[in-house]
Amino acid sequence: MQIVPKIDDYAWQVRRVPDWTGQTEIMIEIIGAEGCVSFGYSVKEAKRGLKEALLLWIKMYGELALPEAREGAHLIYIEPEMSKEEEDYINVELKKLQ
Repeated sequence: MQIVPKIDDYAWQVRRVPDWTGQTEIMIEIIGAEGCVSFGYSVKEAKRGLKEALLLWIKMYGELALPEAREGAHLIYIEPEMSKEEEDYINVELKKLQ
């Protein structure tokens, strides 16, 4: 029987970022599992998506690639909202890929 890791076993980075409609949404990423990320218009919505993101991440990279799980205190790092300069930089870099 496979044990399914819980998202609360890992440290998160939480940040408000712009979405494609010009509004902002919450981004939650599991630190140490690059690309294991979820978005939502509320923390609850983003957290719900993070459960699915973790399962998909494990399918792609395997459980052994997960960062070390933490017991006890759950660490959440809250980053400042993405600045307009960061958003512009990302958009320029994305256009280079086209």
